[in-house]
Amino acid sequence: MKKLDVLIVVFMLVGAFWTFALNEDNRRPVEQLTPCELVDQTQKADKFITTDELARELMSNDPSVILIDLRPQKEFAEYSLPGAINIPIENLLDEKYTDMLNQKTYSNIFFSNSSDLAAKAWMVTTRLGYKNNYILQGGLNYWVETILIPKRPDQTAVNADFVRYNFRKAASAFFMGSSIDESSSSNSSAPKAPIKRRKKEAAGGGCD
Repeated sequence: MKKLDVLIVVFMLVGAFWTFALNEDNRRPVEQLTPCELVDQTQKADKFITTDELARELMSNDPSVILIDLRPQKEFAEYSLPGAINIPIENLLDEKYTDMLNQKTYSNIFFSNSSDLAAKAWMVTTRLGYKNNYILQGGLNYWVETILIPKRPDQTAVNADFVRYNFRKAASAFFMGSSIDESSSSNSSAPKAPIKRRKKEAAGGGCD
């Protein structure tokens, strides 16, 4: 069993103690929440950042965002989000990453192919009392579907859908370097070419 999975099991056992030892109090520090309560927390919108929100932040070159790709190094090398750094999920608790994960200045956004690994990373870091860690909703797969290869709404769609589509089409051109042929939008769930990663000075050093 991997170190992170062992820690989650420990949290579940400790959480059972908290369930019996503590009265219900919504003001409890989040690191004292039981595992079930943590799972509920991961479903709340304020723990997620949508692909549209992330696209806007990256397009504005927001220096407060740190993207953390939890996938294996080989997958990260093939493609990732612009400016992302790679911390494979099994290395998340390595001491060299503690200062990056446990800070109050930057927003860490966890992602993998879907939301599963990110939710696990968020649950562990939150249980440890770390702040400013978030989950990319839908992960890379949803990023590709909504931002890189956006699908044009039906003619009967409301105006807000077309406004969102036009933004996504512009974002697609920004990240891919050119417009995406809409006829290809249903043919692939991965980028046609690796996404170039820009260096981020703020990052510092160091399941699906």
